Amino acid sequence: MGHRCCKLYNCLQCLDKTSESALAKEKELSIELANIRDEVAFNTAKCEKLQKEKEALERRFEEELRRLGWQQQAEVQELQERLQQQFEAESARLQAEHQDQLLRMRCQHQEQVEDITASHEAALLEMENNHTVAITILQDDHDHKVQDCTGSVSAPGRRYAEPEAGVGDEEPANPPAGEEDHRAGKAGGEEHHSGRKDPSSPAAE
Repeated sequence: MGHRCCKLYNCLQCLDKTSESALAKEKELSIELANIRDEVAFNTAKCEKLQKEKEALERRFEEELRRLGWQQQAEVQELQERLQQQFEAESARLQAEHQDQLLRMRCQHQEQVEDITASHEAALLEMENNHTVAITILQDDHDHKVQDCTGSVSAPGRRYAEPEAGVGDEEPANPPAGEEDHRAGKAGGEEHHSGRKDPSSPAAE
């Protein structure tokens, strides 16, 4: 019986030791759990902070992106306006050069037309003068030939007419000059025609 009591006492001691170790283990686990909770709370706070920083960075990125977009749009608009101004200035310059070239070409064309017109008028005037001179020369030559023919034909007519005048005609001794010239011309014309028909006549000789 005494032996049994010793065994029970030993069991109780073992139970006490087991309880003490369990309590120590529970305490350690509680401390570890508290540490884990603190760490989780710290990490949660850190994640929340990082999330807030991320959202702030995203907002700043979006704002910066919008600002760059507006800046780029303004730069593009300014570039378009500058290019439009350059295009208008270049177009005005080219148009002015085209007008100047057109004006010079018109002036040159007008000068050429005036030169050609002057040359043409000078040539026409020279042709008219040459024609007038030629007509005058031909007319003078014709007049001289007519006078020569008239003078050469009228002389024999007078010789033949003088004896006939003394036969008893009633013609005046001194007929008017116009009538005498008319008769002489008529006689000369007849002699001239007869001379052409008969080259052996005295007038032709």
